[in-house]
Amino acid sequence: MKKIRLILLLIAGFIGLNSCTFFYGKRVDLSYTQMFDALWNDYNETYALFAVRGVDWKAQYNACRPLVNEDMTDKEFFEVLKTLLTPLHDAHVYLKTPAGSFNSGEDSVTPDIFSLEEVCSKYVQNPKKCGNNIITYGRLKTDSTTGYIHIAAFSSGQTGINQNQEWAGDIDLALEELKDTKCIILDVRGNRGGLTGNVSRISGRFCADDKTYAISRTKNGPGPNDYDEGVELEIKKNGSWQYTKPVFLLTNAQTMSAGEEFTMAMCSQAHVTQVGNHTCGVFSLSLERCLVNGWRYSVSVQKVCRPDGSIPEGTGIVPQGANLVVNTSLSNDLQMERAVNLAQSL
Repeated sequence: MKKIRLILLLIAGFIGLNSCTFFYGKRVDLSYTQMFDALWNDYNETYALFAVRGVDWKAQYNACRPLVNEDMTDKEFFEVLKTLLTPLHDAHVYLKTPAGSFNSGEDSVTPDIFSLEEVCSKYVQNPKKCGNNIITYGRLKTDSTTGYIHIAAFSSGQTGINQNQEWAGDIDLALEELKDTKCIILDVRGNRGGLTGNVSRISGRFCADDKTYAISRTKNGPGPNDYDEGVELEIKKNGSWQYTKPVFLLTNAQTMSAGEEFTMAMCSQAHVTQVGNHTCGVFSLSLERCLVNGWRYSVSVQKVCRPDGSIPEGTGIVPQGANLVVNTSLSNDLQMERAVNLAQSL
């Protein structure tokens, strides 16, 4: 039922893109002011995170609307829309236009230096790849009883609304080879997201206890408090066995979207310890819209919270105590070093 609801949501979103009628019939030209109002109103009715992000959207209208006039150029109009959307600091909000591209969250993402090539060269003996080269795995050079797995993304190739991708099943290959290890360093640094189905497929192999780890509520009306009842996001056991020995989950500020959903799922398990930097802090499904001139933009339409009601949007998932580590040098991976030290202490 959850997948059906998600599919219906996506279909409804695409059907509702009335401003994209130029794709299907005669293009209707609007003025810059009309296009500004159309975009502002679309966000006003469907964007789910104004309160969470601390943005007064009406004040943004009052500040930016006077900057629009019919004698401006496309580039100047693009700059006004950037000014309008920048305070959201939401990496799921973007503009794609011939005048330029813009992501509302790019400047607010903390830079975290990370190189999988450096990690493999320094720490991993005979690294292997599977799952369309998305999964890299092996054992530590200094301790063959500690495994290492890096997952670069949670999607591969075309996605659409189909949540099933065969590559994710290759996690079984990696785990079978690492089955006898005492622990695993599971690395999702730089993972910018993908599909929920792949999150469930992979996280379920590390599941000791089936749990609800989040609740996702979708905007379903024009009012500020119009949300549906919500869908529970769960981690559930799958596969013939589960890896429930200690797991050290490496994250950084470039762990985003489905990468953060995976982090939430994994951190619900007692045998998992998060290490590294906080995740990016973007959890919502993002629907793409377009203006009548063909410019594309995206709207975050969900509010995701933990079972206790707390909302990680904006702040991300944060490691505790000494496990909160920021990388500042490519040659010295402090996050990996922390995970290795924890593994050696077992």
